[in-house]
This record gives sequence, C-alpha cells and structure tokens, in this order.
Amino acid sequence: MDEEDRRIETHPDLVDPNWQKHAELDAWLGAKKELKKKRRKQRKAAAASGGGYREPGSSRWPGIAAVVGLIVLLVAAVTMNAVQESGVNETPWFPFDESQIARIVTDA
Repeated sequence: MDEEDRRIETHPDLVDPNWQKHAELDAWLGAKKELKKKRRKQRKAAAASGGGYREPGSSRWPGIAAVVGLIVLLVAAVTMNAVQESGVNETPWFPFDESQIARIVTDA
C-alpha cells in the first residue's frame, strides 16, 4: 500500500458512500448495544446494593391499603368509645362502692 491509501480521507473503502452508510449504521448499532449493556449492569448493581429503581412488578397499593385500613380502624374505635354506654369494661378499678366500704369499715 502506498502512503495515499493509508490516509483515512482517501482510503478506497471510505470513499464509497454506501460503505460509509453501512459503517455509520454499524457504529450506531454498536453504541446502542453498549448502552444497553451499561444500563443493565447499572440496574443489577443498584438492585444488589438495595437502592435504585423498584422491581417492575412491585406496587405501592398494599402499603397504601394498610395505612387506610389502620386509619379506618382508629376512627371506628374512637367513634365506638364516644357512642357506647357504660358497659362491662367500664367497671371501677375498685370493686366496692362507697356504701359497701362504709359498712365494711363500721363492722370491723
């Protein structure tokens, strides 16, 4: 090969316009493939470290439903406590009333 064929501007393969189109397409596809590999590698690294994006199938709805359920239960408990009459669970902490205490004290 002489010196002129070694120069990139005058190389016979690069002078052909069809060859240039194919070379550009191959270079573009190669770059796209490398970008996909890089993204896949980043995704795996992020998943391994516990950070990054969530898995495609995961959803926030179970957590939201749990929070809403707790709020509903809390509102129901407060409402029932305000509405109910004195019941079984509302006995005094000491089982005797004042008349029984007075009788026990005077009898002793």
